[in-house]
Amino acid sequence: MKLTHFKSLFLIGGLLTLSASAWSASFDCAKARKPLEKLICANPELDAADTRMGDVFKQVNAGFPLKGYVLATQRVFLSGYPYCMMDSKGKPSTGPDAVQRCVKGVQIRTAELEALVQAKVYSDATNKFTHENLAILVYPANGRNRIRLWGNWMPDAYNPQPFPQGVVCDIEDDLKPVKGGLGTDSTDDAVFTISDTAVTIRGFISCSPRTGIGEGTYRRVR
Repeated sequence: MKLTHFKSLFLIGGLLTLSASAWSASFDCAKARKPLEKLICANPELDAADTRMGDVFKQVNAGFPLKGYVLATQRVFLSGYPYCMMDSKGKPSTGPDAVQRCVKGVQIRTAELEALVQAKVYSDATNKFTHENLAILVYPANGRNRIRLWGNWMPDAYNPQPFPQGVVCDIEDDLKPVKGGLGTDSTDDAVFTISDTAVTIRGFISCSPRTGIGEGTYRRVR
C-alpha cells in the first residue's frame, strides 16, 4: 500500500520545506515509523479520507487564483494533524475514538478545501500570498453567505518559531446585515462593505492579544 499526496508530504518530513520533490513522492507503509503514519496505514477509513484530502488539495491548489494561500492554510492544518490522536488526558491513542477524531478532522479540512472553489477571493497580497498577508473569502454555505478571514500571522511572543507555529487570524462566520453594511457575530462591531471589486473593513478586529485585522480595503482577486 502506498501513501500519496499529504501522507507522503507530511510523513517524510516535508511539512516545513514543501520541496517540489515531496509532491511526487510516496510513502511505503512498510516503513511507517511515526504514530500517525502507523495509524493511517492501519485504518482503511482514515487512509481513504487522507488520500481524498490530498487529491482535493492538489486540484484546488493548482487552480486557486491567490497563489500561496491554499498551501499556507494546509501547512497550518498539517502542523496540528497529529493532535487528533490525543485522548482526553493528552496522551496519544490508536483506539477507535482516535481514528474517528482524525477522520473527522480530515473530512472537515477537505470540505474547507472544496468550499474554496466557490469563493470570491480578496487580499492585500500584491503578488504571491504569504502568511503575513490577509485573505478574505466570501462564499455560499447552507443558503447563507459566509466569510473567512485568514492571515496576518505573528510569531509567539514567548516562544518565537517559524511559521506555521505562532498566531494566525482565522475567523469564519455567517454574514448578516448591520448598520452601514455587513457584519458577523465573531468580529464585534466591524463593518464589511463587499462589492465585485473589493472588500472594505471599518473597525478593528481582534484575533488574539498578539494580532488582529485593521481597517482597510482589499482588492478582488477572483
